[in-house]
Amino acid sequence: MKKGVYMDGHERPDVVEYRNNVFLPLMASFERRMAKWRPEDPGLVRVEPDLGPDERRIIAVFQDESCFHANEYKQTVWCAPAADL
Repeated sequence: MKKGVYMDGHERPDVVEYRNNVFLPLMASFERRMAKWRPEDPGLVRVEPDLGPDERRIIAVFQDESCFHANEYKQTVWCAPAADL
């Protein structure tokens, strides 16, 4: 079934080249300015980055792109009653 969503191509040569030579090195350079987490009983401890005077902390926000499939192929929907609108 076609939905207009491109689902493959992550191993194409141009994609692999970009990932290995552009994206991953750039993310590695950002990692020094990100907080890290270290295991410590009973959980995790946050370790703040050591920043220079003109540096700012980087907070990475990641998205799982597969979440847009959450409501596909549903046969029913939930609707609020008209009085609640």
